[in-house]
Amino acid sequence: MSRRAFDAEVALDLAVNLIPFLIILFFVVLFAAFNPWGFSLLESTLQFAILLLTAGLLALVTLIAARAIEGDEHTRRE
Repeated sequence: MSRRAFDAEVALDLAVNLIPFLIILFFVVLFAAFNPWGFSLLESTLQFAILLLTAGLLALVTLIAARAIEGDEHTRRE
């Protein structure tokens, strides 16, 4: 019988990535709502690009880790 993709055990293993992801999203919202340095097209674009690229890479690494954990024979209990 096959297991459901990303069950509770895998979710607990990957929960450590949730905190940095939430911190990055907090700063995206904070800098969008209140920008203490003012708005400059180049600087603001770089600022948001760095934050959003980091969040995207973290999500990608989390997905790859989830698939690796899911496919590992040592973590399967059938």
